[in-house]
Amino acid sequence: MKPLNHVDLCFVIDTTASMSSFIHSAQQQLLNTIKVLSADNNIDLQIGLVEYRDHPPQDHSFVTRVYPLTGKLQQMQQVINQLRADGGGDGPEAVYSGVYDACTKMKWRQHSCRFILLVGDAPPHGFGTWLREMTLETRKYYSGDAWPDACPSGLNVQSVTATAENHRVIIHGLCMSGDMLAQKAFNVIAQITGGQCVAVSNAKDVIDKIVAVLQNEFSNLEFDQKVLETVQKIGHLDTSYTAEILDMPRLPVAAAIARLGKRGFLD
Repeated sequence: MKPLNHVDLCFVIDTTASMSSFIHSAQQQLLNTIKVLSADNNIDLQIGLVEYRDHPPQDHSFVTRVYPLTGKLQQMQQVINQLRADGGGDGPEAVYSGVYDACTKMKWRQHSCRFILLVGDAPPHGFGTWLREMTLETRKYYSGDAWPDACPSGLNVQSVTATAENHRVIIHGLCMSGDMLAQKAFNVIAQITGGQCVAVSNAKDVIDKIVAVLQNEFSNLEFDQKVLETVQKIGHLDTSYTAEILDMPRLPVAAAIARLGKRGFLD
């Protein structure tokens, strides 16, 4: 069956001081996500985490802190329980760096279903300028942004979402505050990668979305395994011939091939 049932999930969470009033709720949502996903015995689950704060001189503690993917879920639960909100300076934070490091520094398993759950209460640096340029809005946001024109990381919406796409990662967002610009930023990042963003009060919707994707991907693991083995024996991709060998209708075989192709099994 392996590695058809591999699921890799990385939490990307803001742990600056502004999250103090939200950190307990955020921790509970992360722990609940692990509980829901690990309850499915068909899933081989790994969890990673990236904390992000801000760029110097706004914050000198760290920009990001990476905890690698692990199948030891209790170990990751301990990491989540030990998260503390501290530091930060102006309103926006190093959101882009958190997402980028999650995409590039996690050792994603070769054919896993991959998700990032982005959790925070503030937008990335420079997002107000990016939004005005993209939507022709005239209003100004975050006069307190130390880098209002662009994030000092050199990253922006396009680059981080392109990085996610290159690593086959779907990003979902969980916005912990009512900050309009944060909601817009998280929503744009999520939607471009095929995910969704919700307020913390609707956190269950994001978990349900991930579960729905997995149910679709893993709807028939045994059948997908047979299709994969048949295609490998044939030596090239031929949907009709594969269906003929398996004595199955072409449509379910085509659906299985689409699932396998999306995760890189047929490259």
